[in-house]
Amino acid sequence: MSIKSKYIMKSIVTIITLLLFTTAGFAKVIVLSGLTNLHTGEQGNLIQGEVLVKNIGDKDERIMIYLNDLNQDCHADPVYDEPGTHERSVGLWLELNASEKVLAPKEEFLVRYQISVPEDKSIFGSYWSMLMIEVADPIKEDQLEYGVAMDSKIRYGIQVIASIGKEIAPEVEFITVVLNKDGEGHFVVATAENKGDFVVTPTVVLEMYNDSGNLAFKTEVPFKKVYPKSCKSFEVPIDELEKGSYAALLVADYGKDLYGTNLQIDLD
Repeated sequence: MSIKSKYIMKSIVTIITLLLFTTAGFAKVIVLSGLTNLHTGEQGNLIQGEVLVKNIGDKDERIMIYLNDLNQDCHADPVYDEPGTHERSVGLWLELNASEKVLAPKEEFLVRYQISVPEDKSIFGSYWSMLMIEVADPIKEDQLEYGVAMDSKIRYGIQVIASIGKEIAPEVEFITVVLNKDGEGHFVVATAENKGDFVVTPTVVLEMYNDSGNLAFKTEVPFKKVYPKSCKSFEVPIDELEKGSYAALLVADYGKDLYGTNLQIDLD
Protein backbone atom coordinates (compact mmCIF):
# COMPACT_ATOMS: atom_id res chain seq x y z
CA MET A 1 0.00 0.00 0.00
CA SER A 2 1.41 3.40 -0.95
CA ILE A 3 1.96 6.24 1.54
CA LYS A 4 -0.88 8.17 -0.14
CA SER A 5 -3.24 5.19 0.18
CA LYS A 6 -2.31 4.76 3.83
CA TYR A 7 -3.04 8.46 4.45
CA ILE A 8 -6.45 8.22 2.76
CA MET A 9 -7.36 5.08 4.72
CA LYS A 10 -6.22 6.70 7.99
CA SER A 11 -8.38 9.76 7.24
CA ILE A 12 -11.43 7.60 6.54
CA VAL A 13 -10.93 5.65 9.77
CA THR A 14 -10.55 8.90 11.71
CA ILE A 15 -13.79 10.32 10.28
CA ILE A 16 -15.70 7.11 11.03
CA THR A 17 -14.32 7.00 14.58
CA LEU A 18 -15.31 10.61 15.24
CA LEU A 19 -18.76 9.97 13.81
CA LEU A 20 -19.31 6.89 15.97
CA PHE A 21 -18.25 8.58 19.18
CA THR A 22 -20.17 11.78 18.44
CA THR A 23 -23.33 9.90 17.43
CA ALA A 24 -23.11 7.80 20.58
CA GLY A 25 -23.13 11.03 22.58
CA PHE A 26 -26.57 11.83 21.14
CA ALA A 27 -28.06 8.39 21.89
CA LYS A 28 -30.67 9.56 24.39
CA VAL A 29 -32.53 6.24 24.39
CA ILE A 30 -30.53 3.24 25.54
CA VAL A 31 -31.19 -0.46 26.06
CA LEU A 32 -30.49 -1.39 29.68
CA SER A 33 -30.96 -5.12 29.24
CA GLY A 34 -28.71 -7.23 27.03
CA LEU A 35 -28.78 -7.34 23.24
CA THR A 36 -29.40 -11.11 23.19
CA ASN A 37 -32.43 -12.89 24.67
CA LEU A 38 -32.01 -16.67 24.59
CA HIS A 39 -35.00 -18.87 25.48
CA THR A 40 -35.55 -22.61 25.65
CA GLY A 41 -38.84 -24.49 25.36
CA GLU A 42 -40.87 -27.19 23.67
CA GLN A 43 -43.49 -27.38 20.93
CA GLY A 44 -46.73 -25.75 22.11
CA ASN A 45 -45.03 -23.60 24.77
CA LEU A 46 -45.79 -19.93 25.41
CA ILE A 47 -42.44 -18.19 25.99
CA GLN A 48 -42.29 -14.69 27.44
CA GLY A 49 -39.49 -12.15 27.38
CA GLU A 50 -38.76 -8.46 27.82
CA VAL A 51 -36.34 -5.68 26.88
CA LEU A 52 -35.77 -2.68 29.14
CA VAL A 53 -35.19 0.72 27.51
CA LYS A 54 -34.68 4.14 29.05
CA ASN A 55 -34.78 7.75 27.88
CA ILE A 56 -31.69 9.30 29.48
CA GLY A 57 -32.26 12.66 27.78
CA ASP A 58 -34.07 15.81 28.83
CA LYS A 59 -36.93 15.76 26.32
CA ASP A 60 -39.58 13.31 25.14
CA GLU A 61 -38.34 10.64 22.75
CA ARG A 62 -40.53 8.44 20.57
CA ILE A 63 -39.36 4.92 19.80
CA MET A 64 -40.58 2.52 17.12
CA ILE A 65 -40.65 -1.20 17.98
CA TYR A 66 -40.74 -3.84 15.26
CA LEU A 67 -39.29 -7.15 14.09
CA ASN A 68 -36.79 -8.07 11.40
CA ASP A 69 -35.40 -11.37 10.25
CA LEU A 70 -31.65 -11.76 10.07
CA ASN A 71 -30.50 -13.88 7.14
CA GLN A 72 -26.87 -15.05 7.34
CA ASP A 73 -26.20 -17.03 4.19
CA CYS A 74 -22.71 -18.53 3.95
CA HIS A 75 -21.99 -16.89 0.62
CA ALA A 76 -23.54 -13.44 1.04
CA ASP A 77 -23.59 -10.49 3.41
CA PRO A 78 -26.15 -10.55 6.28
CA VAL A 79 -29.57 -9.25 5.24
CA TYR A 80 -32.37 -7.80 7.39
CA ASP A 81 -35.81 -8.59 6.06
CA GLU A 82 -39.50 -8.98 6.98
CA PRO A 83 -40.42 -11.65 9.59
CA GLY A 84 -40.92 -15.06 8.06
CA THR A 85 -38.38 -14.70 5.26
CA HIS A 86 -36.28 -17.67 6.38
CA GLU A 87 -37.39 -21.09 7.59
CA ARG A 88 -36.09 -20.57 11.14
CA SER A 89 -37.74 -17.22 11.78
CA VAL A 90 -39.31 -16.81 15.21
CA GLY A 91 -40.92 -13.55 14.06
CA LEU A 92 -44.23 -15.06 12.98
CA TRP A 93 -44.70 -16.58 16.45
CA LEU A 94 -43.80 -13.40 18.34
CA GLU A 95 -46.27 -10.78 19.59
CA LEU A 96 -45.18 -7.38 21.01
CA ASN A 97 -46.93 -5.33 23.69
CA ALA A 98 -46.35 -2.10 21.75
CA SER A 99 -45.32 -0.90 18.29
CA GLU A 100 -44.29 2.56 19.48
CA LYS A 101 -43.92 4.49 22.70
CA VAL A 102 -43.22 8.08 23.75
CA LEU A 103 -40.74 8.10 26.61
CA ALA A 104 -40.68 11.04 29.00
CA PRO A 105 -37.28 12.23 30.23
CA LYS A 106 -35.65 9.56 32.48
CA GLU A 107 -38.57 7.18 31.87
CA GLU A 108 -37.97 3.44 31.62
CA PHE A 109 -40.16 1.13 29.58
CA LEU A 110 -40.39 -2.66 29.35
CA VAL A 111 -40.92 -3.94 25.84
CA ARG A 112 -42.65 -7.26 26.52
CA TYR A 113 -43.18 -10.03 24.03
CA GLN A 114 -44.50 -13.55 23.91
CA ILE A 115 -43.57 -16.39 21.59
CA SER A 116 -46.32 -18.90 20.81
CA VAL A 117 -44.48 -22.01 19.62
CA PRO A 118 -46.79 -24.09 17.39
CA GLU A 119 -47.77 -27.65 18.32
CA ASP A 120 -45.70 -29.11 15.54
CA LYS A 121 -43.34 -32.03 16.15
CA SER A 122 -41.18 -31.00 13.21
CA ILE A 123 -40.15 -27.81 15.06
CA PHE A 124 -36.72 -28.52 16.51
CA GLY A 125 -33.59 -26.48 17.10
CA SER A 126 -32.95 -22.72 17.30
CA TYR A 127 -35.25 -20.10 15.77
CA TRP A 128 -34.45 -16.40 15.78
CA SER A 129 -35.42 -12.86 14.77
CA MET A 130 -34.30 -9.33 15.61
CA LEU A 131 -36.39 -7.08 17.87
CA MET A 132 -35.64 -3.57 16.65
CA ILE A 133 -35.81 -0.45 18.85
CA GLU A 134 -35.55 2.67 16.70
CA VAL A 135 -35.53 6.28 17.90
CA ALA A 136 -38.00 8.14 15.68
CA ASP A 137 -36.19 11.49 15.51
CA PRO A 138 -33.00 11.36 13.43
CA ILE A 139 -29.74 12.98 14.46
CA LYS A 140 -29.32 16.14 12.39
CA GLU A 141 -26.03 17.20 10.89
CA ASP A 142 -26.09 20.49 12.78
CA GLN A 143 -26.28 18.53 16.06
CA LEU A 144 -22.88 16.97 15.48
CA GLU A 145 -19.72 18.76 16.49
CA TYR A 146 -17.83 17.55 13.42
CA GLY A 147 -20.68 18.01 10.93
CA VAL A 148 -19.87 14.90 8.89
CA ALA A 149 -23.20 13.04 9.06
CA MET A 150 -26.47 13.26 7.23
CA ASP A 151 -29.74 12.50 8.99
CA SER A 152 -29.31 9.12 10.70
CA LYS A 153 -31.46 7.25 13.18
CA ILE A 154 -30.31 5.36 16.23
CA ARG A 155 -31.45 1.76 16.07
CA TYR A 156 -30.80 -1.18 18.38
CA GLY A 157 -31.17 -4.81 17.32
CA ILE A 158 -31.90 -7.35 20.06
CA GLN A 159 -31.45 -10.97 19.04
CA VAL A 160 -34.40 -13.07 20.20
CA ILE A 161 -33.56 -16.77 20.03
CA ALA A 162 -35.85 -19.67 20.95
CA SER A 163 -34.21 -23.10 21.12
CA ILE A 164 -36.87 -25.80 20.94
CA GLY A 165 -36.27 -29.37 22.11
CA LYS A 166 -33.31 -31.07 23.75
CA GLU A 167 -30.05 -29.71 22.40
CA ILE A 168 -27.83 -32.19 20.60
CA ALA A 169 -24.12 -32.03 19.80
CA PRO A 170 -23.44 -29.16 17.38
CA GLU A 171 -21.88 -29.63 13.97
CA VAL A 172 -19.42 -26.84 13.21
CA GLU A 173 -16.63 -26.81 10.67
CA PHE A 174 -14.33 -24.28 9.02
CA ILE A 175 -15.23 -23.97 5.35
CA THR A 176 -12.51 -21.45 4.46
CA VAL A 177 -9.27 -20.41 6.16
CA VAL A 178 -7.15 -17.64 4.61
CA LEU A 179 -3.91 -15.98 5.73
CA ASN A 180 -3.93 -12.22 5.08
CA LYS A 181 -1.48 -9.42 5.69
CA ASP A 182 -1.86 -5.68 6.13
CA GLY A 183 0.18 -2.84 7.61
CA GLU A 184 -0.39 -4.16 11.10
CA GLY A 185 0.82 -7.69 10.40
CA HIS A 186 -0.57 -11.13 9.57
CA PHE A 187 -4.00 -12.43 10.50
CA VAL A 188 -6.05 -15.53 9.79
CA VAL A 189 -9.61 -15.15 8.50
CA ALA A 190 -11.65 -18.29 9.17
CA THR A 191 -15.28 -18.85 8.21
CA ALA A 192 -17.17 -21.32 10.39
CA GLU A 193 -20.37 -23.02 9.25
CA ASN A 194 -22.97 -24.35 11.67
CA LYS A 195 -24.44 -27.46 10.07
CA GLY A 196 -26.51 -28.35 13.12
CA ASP A 197 -29.93 -27.32 14.38
CA PHE A 198 -28.96 -25.18 17.39
CA VAL A 199 -27.16 -21.85 17.63
CA VAL A 200 -23.55 -22.14 18.81
CA THR A 201 -21.20 -19.54 20.29
CA PRO A 202 -17.67 -20.79 19.71
CA THR A 203 -14.42 -19.21 20.76
CA VAL A 204 -11.81 -19.59 18.04
CA VAL A 205 -8.33 -20.61 19.23
CA LEU A 206 -5.18 -20.57 17.11
CA GLU A 207 -2.00 -22.44 18.13
CA MET A 208 1.22 -22.24 16.11
CA TYR A 209 4.26 -24.51 16.50
CA ASN A 210 7.83 -23.98 15.25
CA ASP A 211 10.12 -26.49 13.54
CA SER A 212 11.12 -27.89 16.93
CA GLY A 213 7.52 -28.65 17.80
CA ASN A 214 7.41 -25.97 20.50
CA LEU A 215 4.41 -23.71 20.94
CA ALA A 216 5.43 -20.37 19.40
CA PHE A 217 2.11 -18.56 19.55
CA LYS A 218 -1.39 -18.99 20.94
CA THR A 219 -4.36 -16.67 20.87
CA GLU A 220 -8.14 -16.72 20.90
CA VAL A 221 -10.90 -14.42 19.75
CA PRO A 222 -14.20 -13.88 21.58
CA PHE A 223 -17.14 -16.00 20.55
CA LYS A 224 -19.67 -15.00 17.91
CA LYS A 225 -23.06 -16.60 17.48
CA VAL A 226 -23.35 -18.89 14.49
CA TYR A 227 -26.96 -19.67 13.64
CA PRO A 228 -28.06 -23.04 12.21
CA LYS A 229 -27.25 -23.49 8.52
CA SER A 230 -25.40 -20.15 8.65
CA CYS A 231 -21.80 -18.95 8.65
CA LYS A 232 -19.73 -16.43 10.57
CA SER A 233 -16.21 -15.19 9.89
CA PHE A 234 -13.58 -14.82 12.61
CA GLU A 235 -10.44 -12.70 12.27
CA VAL A 236 -7.52 -14.00 14.32
CA PRO A 237 -4.51 -11.64 14.56
CA ILE A 238 -1.00 -13.12 14.72
CA ASP A 239 1.67 -11.43 16.82
CA GLU A 240 4.99 -10.68 15.18
CA LEU A 241 6.87 -13.94 14.73
CA GLU A 242 10.04 -14.92 12.91
CA LYS A 243 9.65 -15.64 9.22
CA GLY A 244 9.17 -19.27 8.34
CA SER A 245 6.69 -22.13 8.26
CA TYR A 246 4.59 -23.08 11.26
CA ALA A 247 2.37 -26.04 11.92
CA ALA A 248 -0.89 -24.68 13.29
CA LEU A 249 -4.10 -25.87 14.88
CA LEU A 250 -7.29 -23.84 14.53
CA VAL A 251 -10.00 -24.83 17.02
CA ALA A 252 -13.64 -23.85 17.50
CA ASP A 253 -14.36 -24.30 21.21
CA TYR A 254 -18.04 -24.08 22.15
CA GLY A 255 -17.87 -25.36 25.70
CA LYS A 256 -18.98 -28.95 25.24
CA ASP A 257 -17.02 -30.12 22.22
CA LEU A 258 -14.11 -28.97 20.10
CA TYR A 259 -13.75 -28.87 16.35
CA GLY A 260 -10.25 -28.39 14.96
CA THR A 261 -8.39 -28.29 11.68
CA ASN A 262 -4.66 -28.53 10.98
CA LEU A 263 -2.95 -25.75 9.01
CA GLN A 264 0.43 -24.86 7.57
CA ILE A 265 1.10 -21.13 7.99
CA ASP A 266 3.97 -19.54 6.06
CA LEU A 267 5.05 -16.11 7.31
CA ASP A 268 7.10 -14.02 4.88
